Amino acid sequence: MGKDSGKNRFKKEKKLEEILTEIEWSQKLFEILEKEAKVSNWIEAERENGNLGIYFPELLECFGVAQNQYHKYDVYYHLLYSCDAAFETKKEIRIAALFHDIGKPLKKSQKGGTAVFYNHEIAGTDIAYRVLARWGCEKKLIRKITLLIRYHMFHYLDEWKDSAVRRLLKKVGRQNLEDLFLLRVADREGNGTRKGEPMKLKDFRGRIQKLIDEEKRFKIKDLAIGGADVMGFGVPQSPLIGEVLKWLFQRVTEGILENNFEILKNEAKKYLENKNKI
Repeated sequence: MGKDSGKNRFKKEKKLEEILTEIEWSQKLFEILEKEAKVSNWIEAERENGNLGIYFPELLECFGVAQNQYHKYDVYYHLLYSCDAAFETKKEIRIAALFHDIGKPLKKSQKGGTAVFYNHEIAGTDIAYRVLARWGCEKKLIRKITLLIRYHMFHYLDEWKDSAVRRLLKKVGRQNLEDLFLLRVADREGNGTRKGEPMKLKDFRGRIQKLIDEEKRFKIKDLAIGGADVMGFGVPQSPLIGEVLKWLFQRVTEGILENNFEILKNEAKKYLENKNKI
């Protein structure tokens, strides 16, 4: 069983399947989600009166799906309490919290007698996309929520190279990074065994800020390759030299390439070869 939800005030609500369309029900969910600290109370009442199975069967499928020793609750209650924990964040983070592990029932297996859920974030992204589209949500909101779900399982290690950090930044987008961190905190608090932001996440914040500060200081002139080197490939003095250097600079700052002369030389040659084919 989950927490003592205090959901009595929702129990008297009339069964809704004959009154609301699926889109109208989802809008009601979002209204509750934005004004109620414990949306779990309303969702639990909807499960008990049968509405959840009609309007949101994907969430109901998580009910009773046991997890491992790192979680106090089954998948269903974990999602509800993660959503509760995200109350003071943005709407899209709270929705992502409600969906983030929804792929676990599909991906549950056993390893050494312990439940594992490999790639559940991928399955969950697909499920969330289908449900949110079915509910008539705006494409921009769907893209944001599914992105947070897709990358909520990132596992930062101190030994990550700067290029690995930059790759994650590129995939997630710097504008979404703080929201991803807030989702991770809600996920952590929703498992019933831990609270607050973990030290590893704080370390990751510091690592990212350090990279951002370094990038602000990093200029094209700091590339391991220069205009003279590009001219050495047979490129005449022209705007094409600057184009090549700008392309290399972008890929280095995004973490795709290391700032190494041999690597940049080979990439510059490939770029020029492709340019000549156009």
